[in-house]
Amino acid sequence: MKSAGICVALLVVLAPCANAAEQTPIESADRLFQKGEFAQAGEQYARIAADRPDDYSAILQLGRIALLSNRLDDAESWLKKAIGLRGGEADPKIMLAEVYYRRDDFEKAVASLDGIDVSTSCEASKARRPTNCSAMGK
Repeated sequence: MKSAGICVALLVVLAPCANAAEQTPIESADRLFQKGEFAQAGEQYARIAADRPDDYSAILQLGRIALLSNRLDDAESWLKKAIGLRGGEADPKIMLAEVYYRRDDFEKAVASLDGIDVSTSCEASKARRPTNCSAMGK
C-alpha cells in the first residue's frame, strides 16, 4: 500500500514534466511569450522560423516581440514577411501600422490598414489589446 502511494505521488510530481516534453516548439515558445519571457520566446520563434521560413505563427510573433521591444526595423521586416505569407490577416497589418505610426509616417500607417475593417478587427482583438480599440474610439 505504501508503494502505491509513492507511485501516485511520483506521477503527480512528474506529470507536468511529461506534459512539457510533449509540447511542440511553437507551443513552448507561446507559453514563454504568455509568461512575459520575451527574449527566450523570441529565441525559440527564431529557431522555428529558421527551420520553417513559412511558419506564419513564429514570424508573426517575432514581429510582435520586436514591436513590443521598440525594434521598429526588425518589426517591420517580420511583419512584412507575415503579410507575405497571409495577406488577408489583419493582425500583422495592424501591427505594421503601429510601426509606421511610431515613426510618424502616418501615410504608410494608413496604407498598411488598406482592406481592413477596423471595427471588426477591434471587436475581435479587444481582449488582447484593448488600448488600440479605445484609442480609435471603438
